[in-house]
Amino acid sequence: MHLFDRLPNTFFTVLSSPNKKIYVDCIFIIYDATNSIEDSFQGERGFVVSKLIDYFEELEEEFEEEAELISTPRQKAVSVINILKDHGWLGEEEIGDYKTSLNFFDYSIQMIDILKRIANNEQIEYTGEIFTIYSLLQSFELADGLTIIEQAYNKADDVLRKLKTLRANIYRFYYDLVQKRENENDLQIILDKLLVDYKNNFFDNAYYKLKTTDSLPRYKRIIVSKINEIYQNEQYLDELTNQVILANKKTEYNDAFNYIEERIRFIKDSMESIEYLIAAIDEKNELYINAAASKIMFLTNVGEDFEGLLNRLFKIILKEKEFNYNDIFNLVDIRNLDSGSLFSVRRRRAVPEPSIIDYDYDIPDDVKERKLAQLTKANIFSKVEINKYVKYLLNNTNSIKASEVIIESNEDFVKLILVFLYSKSIGVSYDVKLLNYQTRIQNIKFNEFEIFNRGIKL
Repeated sequence: MHLFDRLPNTFFTVLSSPNKKIYVDCIFIIYDATNSIEDSFQGERGFVVSKLIDYFEELEEEFEEEAELISTPRQKAVSVINILKDHGWLGEEEIGDYKTSLNFFDYSIQMIDILKRIANNEQIEYTGEIFTIYSLLQSFELADGLTIIEQAYNKADDVLRKLKTLRANIYRFYYDLVQKRENENDLQIILDKLLVDYKNNFFDNAYYKLKTTDSLPRYKRIIVSKINEIYQNEQYLDELTNQVILANKKTEYNDAFNYIEERIRFIKDSMESIEYLIAAIDEKNELYINAAASKIMFLTNVGEDFEGLLNRLFKIILKEKEFNYNDIFNLVDIRNLDSGSLFSVRRRRAVPEPSIIDYDYDIPDDVKERKLAQLTKANIFSKVEINKYVKYLLNNTNSIKASEVIIESNEDFVKLILVFLYSKSIGVSYDVKLLNYQTRIQNIKFNEFEIFNRGIKL
């Protein structure tokens, strides 16, 4: 069956019209009204209209409708209801006493739930999902076998979808940081995304528990073992197949057997997939943090060294939509190639002959130091180095506030940000606690947070 065999052809019209923001607001209002205890969950039309009238009385935005008679809040409320009915969002039925009830269709409710989650930026919860699969299989009894397998299957599928969403979420942040041009050079906006938005969407407590107390390795072996035990038992499979037929999910024995076999194999395979997704999420997180650190270093480096001068030059170029490069470069058209041209004459390929390495060659100390600095520069922002940095900051104390950290260079500033971002990672010996007030370091304002050794209660 095709999607539009279930959805009306004009279903999405209200979401693409000039009034789309008003329509979505009204859809949410009607949805909440039809789920209201005050209305006893009936969706009585008069009650819904009164809620929409309240909305239109406070609305400052213009409601553009072709009908000239639509002007009062009541007329606008009735018009919206009729439009949603015409496009297949709403239905209306008699409930007695000369009253009618407004009800969303099943597909409308599913769509509204998704829209509300996106609009409210709801965090994904993973807490207890792996443990639930473990508990279901540990208490497996053949009499309720189909129900247990179905619940474990749904939980595994739910975890996979949520982790895929989280991975896509991190990619969105990375794409915004690296690809988007809007506000790309505003340091405060980048920090807000890092320390507020990204923190809430990724470093939430639920994901942290998924990596620790509710971690997959803790339950994976037992889950896979129990699934193998069920899968390799012919009596179990035969009884589960019969339960599928009795539940009217399938009518033929072979179809019912394939149905239960697919679910059992999916639960087993999902354990490997979840482990892969968690590793991919961690990898993307590291990639995003490194990209953010590089961008912050670029935006904060305004020194007089060569790197600082280049940074300022790039900022000037990036701010201008039309930039005359001839002001800084001597660019000319070259139409004739001669011995004075920049053209390099192609040479015949020669097979190189390896030369003997001179082990007695003495490399100057300044060259060694410069090379060593280049090799170590990329590692100073790694999770291991940041953990060492926190140990140095804490020294003999249990906690320190971010505003108390001495910032002497741009690298120190980036390290402080990474201290916050790495705080929920596995393998670090510290944690952070957000405080309910803002502080400032130089020209940057952010929420104060406290850094403390793990295991210490503040």
